[in-house]
Amino acid sequence: MYSIGELIKKVNISRRTLHYYDEINLLKPTIVKENGYRYYSKDDIIKLQTIVALKSMDYSLQQIKEIFDKGNVQTQSQEDAWLHSLQEQIDFASKKIDALQRKQFILRSMSQVIDISGHYNEDHIFQLIKRLDSPDFADGEIPATFPADYFNEQEITILKQLPLVGSDDPRIQIAIQFVKETRKKMYLPPHSPQAQELAKKWRDCMSSWFLGNIELQEKYFHFIDSIDQEKQVVLYLDKELISFVDEILTHLKENDKA
Repeated sequence: MYSIGELIKKVNISRRTLHYYDEINLLKPTIVKENGYRYYSKDDIIKLQTIVALKSMDYSLQQIKEIFDKGNVQTQSQEDAWLHSLQEQIDFASKKIDALQRKQFILRSMSQVIDISGHYNEDHIFQLIKRLDSPDFADGEIPATFPADYFNEQEITILKQLPLVGSDDPRIQIAIQFVKETRKKMYLPPHSPQAQELAKKWRDCMSSWFLGNIELQEKYFHFIDSIDQEKQVVLYLDKELISFVDEILTHLKENDKA
């Protein structure tokens, strides 16, 4: 048994906090003597450690109390209780990590989409709200999906390695800067030297992304041009920008043939 004074010395916790936990029936001492002295058992220590751990993961005291009330933390032998408590905390931490990764992905995604699209509007907020509860997360991301009735297995393998909006893939930041540069030059005639230099950059970039598969590259852009723009598909590029890039690339192909 540990007196409240001994417990305070061993754990970074105040007497007032322990009294409050007792008051709200979150952590009651095993023994309370007539003189008011409180004594905590090893099981109580396990419970206290669990409370501290869950609080560090932003669980409220009410949530922690509900977890205890549901019997998620059992108390068989002290060793079993301790191991069970640690496993429960690992599970809770995993859920917290998943939730934070979900939020991080969505917020990063919206930031990148606004950066890519070149403007902010209310639709971005609506998309953010809807996607926060998306069930499609896997490993902290919402992976892009490609229909097997449109792309073959080999093509899907290539497409899955494309940079994904919302991810921390460094190619996304390069792409964002590239898109910004393109927007600034969309006033140029497609055949102008500056536009053709830009076309070469796009050609080299796309060749790298699609592993030199030009046929798949063209097939992919036909695909994203035909689907719902709210769906998560690698890069959010508006039709005006895609049209401009198509034009400058067409002129580049013609020049290469000439």
